[in-house]
Amino acid sequence: MGGGQLSAGVRIVLELLNRARYHVTRTPGLAAVSLLIGVALWVLVTDAENPTRTDLVPLGIPVTAANIGPQLVVANALPSLQIRISAPADRWDRLTTDNFHAFVDLNGLGPREAQVPVRIEVVGVTQVRVLEVVPSTVPVTLEELVTKPVKVSSRIVGTLPRGYDLTTVLPDRATADVSGPKSLVALVSEVSATVNVTGLTTPLDQTVALTATAEGGGEIRGVTIRPATSKVSMAVRQNILGRTLPLEADVGGQPAPGYRISGVKVTPTSTRVEGPIDLLQGLDTLKLPRVDVSGQQADVRSTVRITTPEGMAATIPSATVEVTIVPIIGSTVVSVAPEVTGLRSGLVARVSPGSVSVTLEGPLARLNALAPTAVRATIDASSMAPGTADGRVVVVAPEGVTVREVQPASVSVTLTRP
Repeated sequence: MGGGQLSAGVRIVLELLNRARYHVTRTPGLAAVSLLIGVALWVLVTDAENPTRTDLVPLGIPVTAANIGPQLVVANALPSLQIRISAPADRWDRLTTDNFHAFVDLNGLGPREAQVPVRIEVVGVTQVRVLEVVPSTVPVTLEELVTKPVKVSSRIVGTLPRGYDLTTVLPDRATADVSGPKSLVALVSEVSATVNVTGLTTPLDQTVALTATAEGGGEIRGVTIRPATSKVSMAVRQNILGRTLPLEADVGGQPAPGYRISGVKVTPTSTRVEGPIDLLQGLDTLKLPRVDVSGQQADVRSTVRITTPEGMAATIPSATVEVTIVPIIGSTVVSVAPEVTGLRSGLVARVSPGSVSVTLEGPLARLNALAPTAVRATIDASSMAPGTADGRVVVVAPEGVTVREVQPASVSVTLTRP
């Protein structure tokens, strides 16, 4: 019915009521008839504006047990059900499971299995009628209520951080009472206090709920544990520490004769090592495998694996050792007879003294291998006239060898004609 039609209906009802009141004041016998007509018309209009809806409630209604006999308990889980109701349209949007109390009355039932009718009470809402319950009966198994003490055991979940051990996990009680149906209580082998140790590095007291478990570890539902919780004390110990230790190179052997080691470089210079406390306390450095430089005349570069004592581990697998090898620098003195160069034609030269001492400096290997003729001393006489004059001695040494001193630095040169 449209909104215009509903408003017209209301106007009609009001008009009829006004007319009825006018006639009732003049004809009292018509009062009852007028009242009935008014009520009927009011119901008609109300139902048109807020029609009654009949349908299944789209909610699962839980079922509870009432009037259970002493020392008895329901051993099975009672199912949820659906109900068909009739209610004004404006009630449906406000309905919740709290508006319906579904229960089975177990008064007088003994330990057995039975199909029991379900009763529904409507709570907190009016004008709601229950037309049908689906299912109308539910199976109920009643058993003897028993209680037994059960051992409380701790159950660990999660993982401690690396380097930590769990030393103590101690519930504050040894047993707990488990109550419930005889068949379920018989399945309970222990009560578990489950604690999560993920990230735990310090002692901790934690209150956790107790869970009834069967022999294989599966949870048993439908029983009651008293007390329901237990405080579990946990202690941890750090068994692995980390330290940064310098890496120490081990260089073995001797370079070739005339050479020496001038430096050793390790890359990286240190590494973080993890291991038991007692082992770490005895280490100041971490020694690398030996690098052999026997007979070497040039730098040696070697990548070696970082090894640690048993029970320890380094955060990097290898390091590079660079050994710098350089020649040993020495000196020697040789006697060299100077040669006169640039003589003019027809002249003869005589040098006094006839030899000079030359101090040479350089790698010992090269100095030791010098040939007698490897060092030359010369005097340039191209600008000298006949007679006697001083000439500067110029010494030329092989590559890699340095002339440090010449004694005497100049000699007397006498030029004569033959």
